[in-house]
Amino acid sequence: MNIEKRLKEIRDRKAEIRQLLEADGEVNIDELETELRSLNAEAEKLEQRRSVEQLLNDGSASGSPIATPAPIVRRISEEDEQRLYRAAWVKTLQGKSLDDAEKRAYSTATTSAGAAIPTNVANDILRKMYEVSPIIQRCRILHVPGNFTYPVEGTTEDAALHTENAAITPAGDTIVGVKLTGYEITKLISVSRAASAMTVAAFESFLTDIIGESIARKIENYIFTGTGSNQPGGVKTAGKGASGAYTDGTDQVTVAAASSLTEANVVDLYSMLGSGYERNAVWCMRKATFFTSFYPLMNKSKNNLIEFANGRYYVMGNEVYFTASVPANEAYLGDFGYIIGNYSQDITVTSSDVSGLRYNSIDYLAACVFDSQPAAGLGAFVHLAKASV
Repeated sequence: MNIEKRLKEIRDRKAEIRQLLEADGEVNIDELETELRSLNAEAEKLEQRRSVEQLLNDGSASGSPIATPAPIVRRISEEDEQRLYRAAWVKTLQGKSLDDAEKRAYSTATTSAGAAIPTNVANDILRKMYEVSPIIQRCRILHVPGNFTYPVEGTTEDAALHTENAAITPAGDTIVGVKLTGYEITKLISVSRAASAMTVAAFESFLTDIIGESIARKIENYIFTGTGSNQPGGVKTAGKGASGAYTDGTDQVTVAAASSLTEANVVDLYSMLGSGYERNAVWCMRKATFFTSFYPLMNKSKNNLIEFANGRYYVMGNEVYFTASVPANEAYLGDFGYIIGNYSQDITVTSSDVSGLRYNSIDYLAACVFDSQPAAGLGAFVHLAKASV
């Protein structure tokens, strides 16, 4: 056998596989993975055989004893190692056996705290969360372990004109400290044991979709309705009043129970938003609230109060975000960059088949530790309310 020729063929085929993976077309990942493992194993044997033949040739020419060759160390790229760990992590959740390469990658990356979720999978879950709940991406989200206080700029003064040689008085700017702790948010999934027959890619996509969507909806709900007392907080307590309450005439407009929303109500509410916050502000409300209360105010011949462009609705130039997390007949307008969130523990996924023995199922638990709080009292949010009586 011509070893060099075969090694070149293997290298060329691996280059072709890389091109297939980087192309936009659909490929069978499992088949390519199996082929790559076979090629790597064959290449390793060929390298060993070439080393032995070289030693034989050198020994016969010199008459010297054959020295023990140094062990061949095959280094895999960081990309390959991440791929192996990702496959090993998913297979472990499925209860599938690992090959030798996957075992090495899994044992190397696993710490005493357990197997961490692969970075690529974590990123896929975050992308899914942002798809389901884009408002989360507008918030200031951090990943800092433990409890801490995040500083946010409070009141600021304009720059001052300085008279030459005169003393400069410090500005009276203030800093608001947003204290963040952590609350567990979990999602338990019970899946039939038949799921272990799914391919690695299919099972990973299945987990990513369910985990990302369920956790995103829970976090979004707290962003809008959280009180901050024994749970994450949100815009509900972002007003200027005591404990973040909203006050009519200051940062809230309340429509009488028997009345309908008027153009004047919308203009008044917009005018209450603190200066500068309108640049990144969005309106948040239920779809039913928008179409029953705001949409009837659209009058292109009179003004541009309500507009529709590029598949999105705008109120006074600010985008409308639809969410069922805001109570009916209510709306918020504000800059969600002043909702500070933190994952003090990123998302983890564990599996257990103990409770599923009677049902031939496997339980998967996704969990994270999260907290969010508004930078209250700054005027970054205003609230539209509807009187109940």
